[in-house]
Order: sequence, then C-alpha cells, then structure tokens
Amino acid sequence: MSAGHPSDRVRALWLACIVLAACPEADAPPDAGARPTVEAGTTAKTASALLEAAKGQVTLERGGKKSPAQLGYLYVGDALETGEDSEATVRFSGGRVVELGPDGRFELKEGESGLVLSVAQGLVLTSNATNAPAQPLPGPSVLLTILTPFGFTKVGADPIALTLTVNDKGASVDVKLGLVDLVANDGRVTKIGAGQKGAIGGEAGQVIELEPMQIALTAAGKSELKRKTDSQWSAVGKKSVPLAEGDSFRVKDGTVLLQAAGGRGTLQFARGSEATMGRAGRSATAEEAGLDFKKGELTHRSPMKSRLDLGGGVSVSSDGASQYTLKRTKDGYELVSIAGDVKIDREGAEAATVFGGRTATIPLKGAVKSQEPPRETLTLPSRTALKVLQNQPGRLAIVWEGEPEAPYRVEVSGDAAFAQKLLSGVVHQRHVNVQPPVRGSLYWRVFDAADKQIAKGSASFAPEPSATDLAHGRNEVQDGAEQTTIFFQDKPPAVTFRWEPNAEAAKYKVQVYEKGKLSTPVAEKVVTEGRVSLAEGALGEGSYLWSLKYLDKNGGEVGGTGKMNKLVITYDNAVPNLTIKAPKNGDAGGAKVRCQGVAPVGAKLQINGKPVSLDEKSRFDTEVAPLGAGLLVFRMQNGASEVYTVRKVRRVK
Repeated sequence: MSAGHPSDRVRALWLACIVLAACPEADAPPDAGARPTVEAGTTAKTASALLEAAKGQVTLERGGKKSPAQLGYLYVGDALETGEDSEATVRFSGGRVVELGPDGRFELKEGESGLVLSVAQGLVLTSNATNAPAQPLPGPSVLLTILTPFGFTKVGADPIALTLTVNDKGASVDVKLGLVDLVANDGRVTKIGAGQKGAIGGEAGQVIELEPMQIALTAAGKSELKRKTDSQWSAVGKKSVPLAEGDSFRVKDGTVLLQAAGGRGTLQFARGSEATMGRAGRSATAEEAGLDFKKGELTHRSPMKSRLDLGGGVSVSSDGASQYTLKRTKDGYELVSIAGDVKIDREGAEAATVFGGRTATIPLKGAVKSQEPPRETLTLPSRTALKVLQNQPGRLAIVWEGEPEAPYRVEVSGDAAFAQKLLSGVVHQRHVNVQPPVRGSLYWRVFDAADKQIAKGSASFAPEPSATDLAHGRNEVQDGAEQTTIFFQDKPPAVTFRWEPNAEAAKYKVQVYEKGKLSTPVAEKVVTEGRVSLAEGALGEGSYLWSLKYLDKNGGEVGGTGKMNKLVITYDNAVPNLTIKAPKNGDAGGAKVRCQGVAPVGAKLQINGKPVSLDEKSRFDTEVAPLGAGLLVFRMQNGASEVYTVRKVRRVK
C-alpha cells in the first residue's frame, strides 16, 4: 500500500477489532482518579489512550479532519494511520501497549463491553510496559480481545506479548509471552501459549500451527525398529531411541512406550503390535500424533486435548483428558474408553462419540456400535486408607454414590497431591474400572457436572503376606516342669519334649495322655536322644499329661518310671491380622468353597459381601460361592482399619 492512498486499501480489507474491557474496579490502583478530559463541542470526553511515540508519517483523524499526529491523549472516535516505514505506540491504562506497524490503521470506538480498537490493516503488537507513562493515564487496567471476521483472540489479565496480522484471507497470531484463547466463529476454543502460533480464517475455519514433537521409543522387552531408509529390522536396546516420520516398529514381547520430550500424553503398545510413525505436534493445550497402526493393541493416556490419527482416514480425538485402549481388528478397531469422551472420525462417514466408560466397535465401514461394559467384579468404595492384599492383582472398579448415568469427572493418581495422574476424564456411570499396582497406592476423587467434588478415596496395594506360624514355630516342653502352657493363634503347633540324658539309659520312651484318659496314650515315641518332637497338629487344643521312661538297649525300664508332667495347649485369639487357613490361591473351586480362618478380636468380616459369623474365639468356618473368575474377597473391618484380602480359586470342569 502506498502512503498516499490509505483509504482505498482500507475499504478492500476485512475489519479486525480489538476490544478493551475494563477490569473490575478491585484491579485499579488505590489512588486511581478520573481520566483527563477534553471539551468536544458541548460534551466533555474522557481520554481512552495515550499516543506515546510516533515514527515517520503518522496521521490523526479526529472529527472527520486529518492532521499530523501529536503525542498526547486519544479519545473515542479518534483514528490513527501509519505510512510506509512508519510506526505508532499507544498505551492504555494498566500498562497495556499496542504498537501499530507500517501501512496500518486503527480507530478507537466504544463497544458494549468497553473500549474497542478497530484495526483495519497492518501489523499489531501488544505487550505490557513496566515503565511509567509519558503522561498520567489513571484508571483501571484493561482486558484485551482481538476480534476478526474469522473469530477472535482473548487475552487474559496476565502479562502477554503477541503479534497479530490481519488480511483479507484471515488473521494470524504469534504468541511470545503468556496464554491466549483463539476462538473460531463456530465457537471452538484453543489455547495458544508462548512460542506457539495460530490462525483463523479461510476455508479451513480454524487452523492451529502445532509445534513439531520429537517422539522417543522406549522398549520394555523385545522390540524391533526399521528406519524409513532401512530395508531390514534391527533390535531395540534398553535406551530410548528417537522416532522420525516413516520409521516403523514392532513389539515381539513386552511393551513399547512412545512419548515426546516434555510431552504429557503417552502411547503404550502391547505385544504383537506394529505401527509406522507419522507426524506429531503440540500446542500449549493440545497434542496430536499420527500412526499407521497395522496391528496389535495400544493404550492412550493424555491429561489434555488430544488427537490420534490411525491411518486410513480414521482418527480418535478428545477435547479434554482421556484414557482409552484400541485393538486393531481385521474389520477396524475395538475401543474401550476408560475415561473421557472421545470422538471417532472416519473418512466418508458421520462422526461418532464414545462416552467415557463405554466400549465401541469401530468398523472401517458402517455404524459405530457403543455399549457400557460390565463393572469389574472386585469393587472398592470411595473411602480413604483402604488396604488391598492380592497376589495376582487384576482390574477393579472404584465406585461412588450419585445419580445414575450422570456425567462425572474422575481423577486417579499414584500420589496424594495428584501431581502424576494415572487416569483423568469423564465417565457416565457411578464407577470407573482401573488397573491397580502390584505394590503402591491409588488416590482418587470424583467431581459432578458442576465440578463439585462429591467423593474421594485411597487404597494401598500389596501381595498377601506369606502365612506365618503364629505359634512361633516349635514349642519346647522341659521335663521336670510342673506345668507347661503353650499358646497358639493359627493352628496347634509342633511340640518338642526335652530332658537331661541318663547314663544308665540307652533309649527313652515318651508317652502323652489326654487328661483323664490315662489308659491309652495319644502319642508315644522311643528315641535315643534327649529330645523328641511331635509334628504340627499332633496335639490339639486341650490338657495333657506326659511321662518319660528310661530304657536299656533291650527295651527294659531302668531307673524307674518318669514323673508325669502337665501340658496345656490353648488358643489365643489376639491375632493382629486376618488369618485365612483355607482356601489357598489356586485351590479347586466349585459352586461353594470352604473358607476357614481367624480374625482379630472385635473385627467384623464379610466374604463376597456377606457377613460371616465368628465364634467366641473369632474363628470362622463357612462355605461361600465364589464371584466371577473364582474370586473370594475377604473384607475385614477392625475399628478404622478396612482390609480387603483377595484369593482366587480355579474353576473345576
């Protein structure tokens, strides 16, 4: 555009507006006073801005008259034009600065929400000044909205710096500092952060220029890689390797993880998977990746807006946090949306939405079929400090109270601060299925449609401790003691009888009798040493008398008959933890399974959700029908403690 014909060029270009709305009065300096005013006819006008600097040919149009611009206040209705190689700097209250580049024009107007800066053409830069204005410009700070025929860009109250360029084809934004909202005419909103660029306009409507991401591949197991320029596969080592567009990988055993440096989303591929890497990029609030997903199964996790192109014109996207699994089939895909609503786009087909918590069959042609999968058999209520003991951890369901089929936002993390979320997204039922760790913790919280927290919980997970001998192994009984008492908590222990050797004896006979039944011993042994042991459980709970006899090598008694000693074996129910005697993991199951054990005194016990009666010594012996997959869930409540012990029996055909 030539300097002599600015108005002709102005009529040919689209109009862009910058709306400056006053912040709440609370944001104004305590000493902010009235703005400077000027008489315009019979009406006094308040200054809206300040022309702080002008370079080259800068023209001011006021009241329909044009004149060389002078530094000073600007008012609603004023317009500035810059010629070739000219610039103008305008300051607003609060330190917001707008720079108009060469061959530009803007006009100050009054809008419904405040001051409007209508930009007809040229390059506009905005930033926040830290120095004092050349002339006083009191009043509250301003919020900046850049409006174009193609959409608008919102600028928050935080410091920002950006460049806006408008022409007859569209508007582009290059953000240097801060975060802005880019809003297309159809209402779609995308945030653009420092170092990012965005564009609105043209036939595409809204285009976000994503910063390319460098994807790294990390293998846990055996995997192979074939570069775009290679003809053969090579093994992937333990170190992460960068992937370029066109590189292929396949998982022979274990898993492969794809993640960008600094990226927040991940893709994990299971054994048997094969894919070729496409393009990947990100903005401040979104990440995209492209793949030619040939076969196998992947798990996608992202705490932000995401899009995954699978090749063949199929893509899966989410406007927020999501986690889902995808399995490649001969006819298309099978999808499980664990959390987060996802959109399925297929070339030549109508888009479909799969709500969080549902599964879907995605054929390459035909309708997408979605359904709600069953809730996992093992469920945990939304309470804190739960403890789960299981040797073979499988998926479980976290449940909460609420309206059925309402949308809920769920967050699951491995830390109490939710710094590293394992799962985040929306579900449409009162549960979410998760995979717990073998060892570690899970923390979760649930929000309703109004984003109010309605439930929270936590649980620690570990394998079930190996059975300990609660009677501390073998219990010893010494000859000569008037009475020996043995306490046990699990089952009657092994008992070892000891005595001092006799010089005349070649052998020793030990006989044990139940109290009051001295005709027949319940146990009898002949040994050559000064000790004899009875196996675990040989002597049950009760009172006994035992004697020691000295024998010669022929079995005759020498030295007389030994003294009768007293022995009492009694149950002590002061166990600190639930002890399950039966069944063991892997035992044969059936319609019902016998469950035996002992609980701490005062504890309450349920098995598979049904209360279990405990005897006076807190022992139980009952039959229970296993849950699906042969699960037996022992839930013990003891004061504030709530422990779930999970055992699994095998199905018997």
